[in-house]
Amino acid sequence: MINRFLHAFRGGRRRKGTSLEDAVTQAARVVGLMRQAGRVKTRDDLPTFRAPITKVYGVTGNDLSAVAVMDLGGREAIILASEGAVGQRLHMELRRRVLDAGYKLTQERLADVALIADINNAITKEDVDNKASDVRPIVEEMIRDAINEKATDIHLCCRENSGMVLFRIHSRIYQYHGFDVVTCEQVAGFMFTQMADSRTRSQGSFALEAKSMSCMIRATVNGTQYKLRYKFIRVADGWDVIIRILAVETPGQRNATFAELGYETSQIKQLELSVGRSIGLIAITGPTGSGKSTTLKTMMEFDPKRLSKKRYSVEDPVEYKIFGVSQISIQRNDHQDEESNNDDFIGVLRDILRGDPDDVMVGEIRDRITTQMVADFVLTGHKIYTTVHTSSAIEMVIRLFRLGLDRHVMAARRFISALAFQRLLPVLCENCKVPAKDVLPKEKLALLALKFRLNTNNIYCFSEAGCEHCHGRGITGSTVVAEIITPDKVIRQKIADGLDEEAEMYWRESRTTGFDDVDMTGKTAFEHALYKVSCGRIDPRDLEQEFEPLETYELVEVSI
Repeated sequence: MINRFLHAFRGGRRRKGTSLEDAVTQAARVVGLMRQAGRVKTRDDLPTFRAPITKVYGVTGNDLSAVAVMDLGGREAIILASEGAVGQRLHMELRRRVLDAGYKLTQERLADVALIADINNAITKEDVDNKASDVRPIVEEMIRDAINEKATDIHLCCRENSGMVLFRIHSRIYQYHGFDVVTCEQVAGFMFTQMADSRTRSQGSFALEAKSMSCMIRATVNGTQYKLRYKFIRVADGWDVIIRILAVETPGQRNATFAELGYETSQIKQLELSVGRSIGLIAITGPTGSGKSTTLKTMMEFDPKRLSKKRYSVEDPVEYKIFGVSQISIQRNDHQDEESNNDDFIGVLRDILRGDPDDVMVGEIRDRITTQMVADFVLTGHKIYTTVHTSSAIEMVIRLFRLGLDRHVMAARRFISALAFQRLLPVLCENCKVPAKDVLPKEKLALLALKFRLNTNNIYCFSEAGCEHCHGRGITGSTVVAEIITPDKVIRQKIADGLDEEAEMYWRESRTTGFDDVDMTGKTAFEHALYKVSCGRIDPRDLEQEFEPLETYELVEVSI
């Protein structure tokens, strides 16, 4: 640390009579006080100021995203420094110049790079302005903050007059920072053109007029490597960029177990038996962001026979490294017609079929051609893992039928091994969760007690104030709630006859325990969430938000 401060002052002019040791002591005191005061994130955290005067003191380029000086009037000023600049030469030299100019520093604060750049008007639309900052510091801070906050996704939303960055943390959306339109455009363009792996770009250059763009970006934060899956989408009055954050695993790293993901013992047994079969389709269904890819990875790496098999995956694009699997990444354009867009994807699947595979993972089924190829793999004696976007396990059958797959093929005894539907729900902070009786309306408590027969004394809700353990959010993670159907003879016959709703009803009637029991036989994902509500792990309001109101949920009465 001492060397850092020595470097900050070397080469800089010091006041007469001030020793190097005094300067180091003073710098350490300044940095300590700034850290103690905390980090400024918005203009609302600052007093009203007349104007930024940073450029008056010769600060240009990317330094305009690192430090700022604001004139308060009356020869008083405030200095802001980013985390990367505090205590460094740029900060301390600027401080000296401001003091030499006769200003009194009323505050010195750590601040977000985005706020400093905004105050300095550092980001301009003119590429020829070589005194302006580029957006690299803003992008780097945004990515670093997202990872430190354990966000799974970054949403950059730009509209006609303003923009906003949102983080998805533990399945919930939180505001991160507002930006002007120019900064949003520069951030989106910089990430696509300067940071992306050129082989993964969906088109050669960034264009705001495009309907859709995608790429993969590699980043390193705190010594850990990450892959960022970038997706640009046009909307009516602007555009969104959605960035999925994926940690790059290393050989030997321990993988999450089914139990750690949130599955119960009875469900784990179903999954393990399905993985143990040599032939059949295993489909994980659910909405975007429900952890389907993570569950698929866990399943493939659980397979006890994996070391004696040749296994492939075809993904759009590859997200996680699955050890022991030959992974192939294919970039598909969502706006091309099905036939031309699938040439490479289907070509790879045909190559794999001739490549003597045992197991194949197809990242997602979303069109007729892929559906037929997956069916051919199963019918020729292979085990297939895949994902589909549906709202229940049985709706996988409906989805495949709509994509052209014959019902009698799906009803074959060895075709479907398991259909699993899952969602992710926030987990309550054990240190600050509050009893539901103190928060929920009496009507909701009555429903939980009378309709679902849960003990409301064991039910909790999140604290809006939060605590230091959960960073003020009231939640500390996310957990899977799921339903798993392994078709028997009756279900297969109903599938063949097109009686999907009856098939689901028959499966639900196999339930033999209450909703507060850990046995998940015949229980839907909603009912799995009810169990976790009964354990005090999930807020019932999150259950309603992700599924449906307690009032409208249709129960299937069984004898218990």
